[in-house]
Amino acid sequence: MLGEEKFKGVEIYDVIQDNNEIYYFATNSGIYRYDYYNYQKIECDKAKSSSVFNFVSDKSGVIYCNNLNNQVFRIKDKECSLFYELQEAETSSDISLAIGNDDNLIIGAKKIIVLDKKGKALLIFPVRYYLSAPYITLKNTVQFHFSNGDTLIEYDNGKFLKHHLVFEPAEASTINSLKIFLLSGSTFAIDLKTKKTYSYDAQNFKLKLIPGSSIFSRSESLRLYQTGKELWVAGTLRGTVMLNNKVDPDNFELFYKDYLISDIYEDKEGNVLLSTFDKGVLVIPDLNIPDVINSFHDDPVTTLFVNKNTELVLGTAQGTLIKYANNSFTPINQAGKRTIEGIYSATESDFVLFDDGQIRAYNKTSGKISNITQASLKDVAFVSPDRSYLGTNTGVLKCISGAKGFKIEKISGLEHRIYSLEYDPFNKKLFAASSKGLLIMDSLGGISNITYNKMDIYPLDQCFYNGNLYVSTQKNGVLIFNGKQITDSISPHISKTNEALDKILIRKNSIIGSSPNGLFEFDLNGNLIKPLHTVFGFPNHSILDFAFQDNFLWVIHSGGVQKIDLSYSQPAKVNPTLTLKTIYLNDKEIDHTSYSSFKSDERKVEFVLALNTLRNHKNIHYYYKLLGYDNTWNTNDFNENKITYNALAAGSYTFVAKAGENEVAEQIVNYCFTISAPFYYRWWFITSAIILFLLIVLWVYKLQLNIQQKKSKQINELNASKLTAIQSQMNPHFIFNSLNSIQDLVLKGDVENSYSYITTFSNLVRRTLNYSDKDFIDFDQEIKLLEIYLSLEKLRFKKDLQYTLETKGIENVMLPPLMIQPFIENALIHGLLHKEGERKLRITFKLNETLECIIEDNGIGREKAKAIKQRQKVEHESFSGKAIHNRFEILSNVFKGKYGYTYEDLYENNESIGTRVTLKLPIKHKF
Repeated sequence: MLGEEKFKGVEIYDVIQDNNEIYYFATNSGIYRYDYYNYQKIECDKAKSSSVFNFVSDKSGVIYCNNLNNQVFRIKDKECSLFYELQEAETSSDISLAIGNDDNLIIGAKKIIVLDKKGKALLIFPVRYYLSAPYITLKNTVQFHFSNGDTLIEYDNGKFLKHHLVFEPAEASTINSLKIFLLSGSTFAIDLKTKKTYSYDAQNFKLKLIPGSSIFSRSESLRLYQTGKELWVAGTLRGTVMLNNKVDPDNFELFYKDYLISDIYEDKEGNVLLSTFDKGVLVIPDLNIPDVINSFHDDPVTTLFVNKNTELVLGTAQGTLIKYANNSFTPINQAGKRTIEGIYSATESDFVLFDDGQIRAYNKTSGKISNITQASLKDVAFVSPDRSYLGTNTGVLKCISGAKGFKIEKISGLEHRIYSLEYDPFNKKLFAASSKGLLIMDSLGGISNITYNKMDIYPLDQCFYNGNLYVSTQKNGVLIFNGKQITDSISPHISKTNEALDKILIRKNSIIGSSPNGLFEFDLNGNLIKPLHTVFGFPNHSILDFAFQDNFLWVIHSGGVQKIDLSYSQPAKVNPTLTLKTIYLNDKEIDHTSYSSFKSDERKVEFVLALNTLRNHKNIHYYYKLLGYDNTWNTNDFNENKITYNALAAGSYTFVAKAGENEVAEQIVNYCFTISAPFYYRWWFITSAIILFLLIVLWVYKLQLNIQQKKSKQINELNASKLTAIQSQMNPHFIFNSLNSIQDLVLKGDVENSYSYITTFSNLVRRTLNYSDKDFIDFDQEIKLLEIYLSLEKLRFKKDLQYTLETKGIENVMLPPLMIQPFIENALIHGLLHKEGERKLRITFKLNETLECIIEDNGIGREKAKAIKQRQKVEHESFSGKAIHNRFEILSNVFKGKYGYTYEDLYENNESIGTRVTLKLPIKHKF
């Protein structure tokens, strides 16, 4: 079946192939294109209705069709366009299309119109009567019959020729509409209304009446289709008849009774396609292979038995026994209580044994059915016409039939579950495949076990041939037993893979065996002769049972019951050509007709393979590898024809692919391409990158060297400023004054205060020296240093100096040392020393993103201090302004902030009342 799901509920009217063997389907819902893998609907914007008919194709592969709205369409390059629209005087309820021997399109309607390739009318022939369907003669001329008369119009290379038909006997007045056709090389004609059939002499235009045939009368509406030498007859009724030699056969067979056949077409591969309404397309690969005799949809057949005559006995899933003879089916019993798993008999026996819920016997002569026993029957081995062994689920029973019925005796020692039985009439031995292995019972009733390589054998099946027992196994192939011991083994294999056979029969030195993979014929060396399921058209069906009948094999598969001729040999077939249909690069289709070089970012490559065949898709595989990427062949099923490589590295590659059934075919397609390396892998880029890297390293080295030099200079300047600060703190005036204060205390005999002063002074000197080599000290340490310094200065100023230190709870921060004291000293020496009266100094700290220190004094102000300084012409060595300024610049550069100091004169009523110095210092948090 083709398109069973796609065309469900769709009426197919016509099928055709283009020059690339692509299928087009004309349906009631539009035109569909099928490339063996996917269906694509072909749209036509100007179509007035969706139903299209009458596919024809010219030599270049352009396809034409029409709808019932008098529109003719052209399909070219996957696109459908309106080609010609009939005028009112040309329209007809029945339009036909044909291609003339000059490759022009001919339309049959109210007029016969000849169109060129552009849709321009070249010739028009008026029609007075109904026009019959066109007939393409052996000379490729096109003939039309005018109904109700003897006129025949022929188109030949741009000319219309008029002929008159001659009838024998003369019955021209009774002719309606003739349909002309070929059969077995002869030409015939049929009157579509009266169904009268004629032989037709196309050279002399003579018709001779042939006695009527019931084939053409089974349907009111008649449709004829030709495929090669065959003529197919279909109509409004389901099914079709195939004629291949005579137009009036004595009897005929109706095929496909369950389907309304709407079109029949033979494709370029030799398949016959039977289109249907609602059920897709039936595909017949070989007309010489018969189809199933019945599909048994309602009650599937599960097993069968064949007599040497033509009688066939079938068992079904519902427990029914059916006899098939003379092309008809006759039920033998009422439906049973269990699926019939096996039917058994012997040529000379009157009985057929089966199990439909209990073991029963059907008498072939009387037709009566007798009950034997209650058990589950697995196999039967006949010893004589009236004596047999029954293999059951509980053991082996000896069964003897007589005038009074059947006598049953249980065989001691064989009470195991039985799977199959075989009887050796030469050595009088019974072989039983059981749950305990393969057992043998001799003529005296002795039972022994058969082993292979010291292991028990569990047969899948067994059969006798030429005095030997052939035992099929799961792992050891087919073992051969000569009555005494296993003498040999056969390994049935397909493509070097061993096949375990569920059932075997042997005939004329060949093994017929079934497995989950199909039905096969092997020689006695295990070599595959042919896959029967593929050759005879049931590749997708599971095998249920089979049996010989002369040169034929009856097979039950999931599709029904089929009779196959084992002597049939397939004609040599032309293998379909594998092509590399499309290549997508980064999801865009590219031209793949030549070697290609891809860019470095074009790394996703998808190959689309195409194999134009409808046959045996299940057994066809693609074998492929990408040289330069894959080390082994990869395998895809037929429908998996897209092979994608998502992220290939730079390099050279060759894609190689081939296809075949079961084994790899010899035909190979390949495609070479190169992916360029990214620019950063190329020599010029690498060289440039190395040079650039060296230049950057040199630049960074010089930059770092400059930074280090600058930092070293800053450190030297910082150290110099620290030294200057120390010197300013330890200036001679301060030391001299401190020593004078100590001397004064000693002279006064104030030993305790003089000792305290000396201790404090030494503490100040020690702390100053300790902090001088540190970048940061604790805030508390700086405050302590300031307090020691101020305590010493207070002694100098006696009781006239009052100072306050406000830290506002600042803690857990660090600041550069020796930065604040020089500004306090400056306030004392220049602002407060020359002030009369109360001298006040206030030092306040604020913590934000930086540490802010505000030093306020109520001294004489900067203007008066400057005047005194100039008058005394003495320069106080408080600290070096340049050094402290440099230090602040260095701190700003190092810590990337704005640090420094500002002076502000304080006034009241235009009188100077002091000076305020604000310092901004960098900090570090301890935690």
